[in-house]
Formats: sequence, C-alpha cells, structure tokens
Amino acid sequence: MMKGLNMRKNKHVILIIALLTALQMLAVTGCYRKTPEQRAEHVVRHLVETLELDADQRAKLEKMKETFLAKRSDMMKMRHEAMNDLNEMMLSPQLDQARLDARTEKIQAQTSDLVRFISTEFTELHDMLTPEQRSKLVEMMNKYEQRAHSW
Repeated sequence: MMKGLNMRKNKHVILIIALLTALQMLAVTGCYRKTPEQRAEHVVRHLVETLELDADQRAKLEKMKETFLAKRSDMMKMRHEAMNDLNEMMLSPQLDQARLDARTEKIQAQTSDLVRFISTEFTELHDMLTPEQRSKLVEMMNKYEQRAHSW
C-alpha cells in the first residue's frame, strides 16, 4: 500500500515539474508583449518574405518603418499632452470653452498632419511595389481582416 502511494506522489511531482518547466519555456520563448519596434520589425520581415521584396524595396521599407517609429513617439507625446489637458478641464469647476476650443483645433491640426503623413507613406508603398506584389498585399490584408474580425 505504501509503495503505491509513493508512486502516485512521484507521478504528481513529475507532472508538476513538467508543467512548471513548460510554463517557464513558454515565458522564455516569446509569450511576452513585444515593443512597437519589435512588432514593426516583424511586419517588415513578414512583408519582405511574403512579397519577395528585392534589396532596394527592403531598404525603402526599412526607411518607412524608421519614419513611422519616429513619428510614433511624437504622437504618443501629443496624446499624453491632450489627455492631461482634457483631464484638467474635466476636473475644473468651470469649463473654459476657449481652452477647449483651442485644444480641439490643435487635435484637428495634428490629425490632419497625420492623415497627410499616412497618405504620403501609402503613395510611397504603392509606387515601390510591383502590381503582383500589390495584389498579394491586398490578399494578405483581406485575410488578416477576416481573421481579426472572426471572433
């Protein structure tokens, strides 16, 4: 009886050790949040492989990635400033309409700048790709959209 009990305990201990080892391996091998830079690098690698980009196209795509990442830090700073300003206005006893209007105009100007920036980058991407690559990119985007909205 005692030997059977020890074997069961050993099985449980082995199972727990195996489970903890598996969880540790998952944590070490990439089950973590990736930085924006890591996500951007992943997208570039995926596009280079899938669209079979040549060296010139890859260099242009890398430049676009760097431009987006540089713009991202500015956008995050602007967002932080806007949120702080709006939070202050919300907590104030009296709303300062002139301040709100000024903030709204600033946000609209920043949004217009962002739309122009994205439009320029879109044009560069379009001009850089061959018709076959553009077609393949559209297929990838449609596939991603279906997968992203299928839950």
